[in-house]
Amino acid sequence: MTENSTPPRLFIPGPVEIEREVLEEMQRPMIGHRAPEFSALGEDLNRLAKGLFRSDDPVYILTSSATGAMECSVRNCVREKVLCFVNGAFSERFFKICQVNGKEATRIDVDWGMAVKPGLVKEALAGGDYDAVTIVHNETSTGVLSPLEQIAEVVSEERREILLLVDGVTSVGSIPIEFGKYPIDVLLTGSQKSLALPPGLALMAVSERARKRAEEVESRGSYFDLLTIHNYWLKNQTPCTPAVSLMYALRKRLEGILADEDGWYGAHLERAELTRSWARERFKVFPEEGYESVSLTCIENTRGISIVDLNAFLRVHGVIIANGYGILREKTFRIGHMGANDVDQHRHLLALLDRFLEGERAN
Repeated sequence: MTENSTPPRLFIPGPVEIEREVLEEMQRPMIGHRAPEFSALGEDLNRLAKGLFRSDDPVYILTSSATGAMECSVRNCVREKVLCFVNGAFSERFFKICQVNGKEATRIDVDWGMAVKPGLVKEALAGGDYDAVTIVHNETSTGVLSPLEQIAEVVSEERREILLLVDGVTSVGSIPIEFGKYPIDVLLTGSQKSLALPPGLALMAVSERARKRAEEVESRGSYFDLLTIHNYWLKNQTPCTPAVSLMYALRKRLEGILADEDGWYGAHLERAELTRSWARERFKVFPEEGYESVSLTCIENTRGISIVDLNAFLRVHGVIIANGYGILREKTFRIGHMGANDVDQHRHLLALLDRFLEGERAN
């Protein structure tokens, strides 16, 4: 692809397609991040972000990837011992972040393609004295959606002082989540997934219990010091220079979601159901039944086709999907349901996939 050619339309699990009117928000004139204009923008974002998370607690906006928010949660909310459930590549990343930050991390492995179940969480918690639990709500590498509400109840019932730290990178914005209704202490996401924005921002809902825990933790770092972040949040500002242009786009996106939540979430589900139905007729859906993601479908490559060749074919026709992630490369492929692709564009993609499969049969 040359520099001036049109890139393929993205049906990957992020980054995703973005509407022109949202991108145009990033062309607004620059403002100073200590100026009253930024405080006004910050006030709007703080209100809108709480609406997205359905939270009375603060939602901090970080100029960072979601991985940075994961590290922030670990550095501020884990005193010593943390229990990490690993059922894919990104939950493994959460575990490794705990390790490299000097925490005593216990890893509980779950087969890829399987959900983390409340019974397993209850059993694992009985085996140690933990400060916190990490979980990935929607595992992007496998397309598995674990039952967060039931897990949160189990963690709370075992010992109320255990904090629950949740990666919601591909669930927040694809399905409604009521942060304030369930005993969740940190719920984080990134801008380039379900929120359908360019990469560069992380959003992080944090409970009062988690903020109090941060007061007890030494070595919280500098950039990700939750107490400093909170003090600036109270002033509708950020501790360090933020990505102002991205924040304009975020405001536009959140206003749109909250204006029609049923339409926003319903469109994700419609695209997911269409893709799953197609996959079940031609391949096999990789996640265990009943725990399929809404934001993407991970499809088991039961036909043994070359996903590299498939994407080469799709790229010629102006679209692209995702190969399997990590150990699932070529064994699975993934179709994202996030971003500015409507259901008709998904039907077009699936028709292209059928054309490729017909060519495979002819060979």
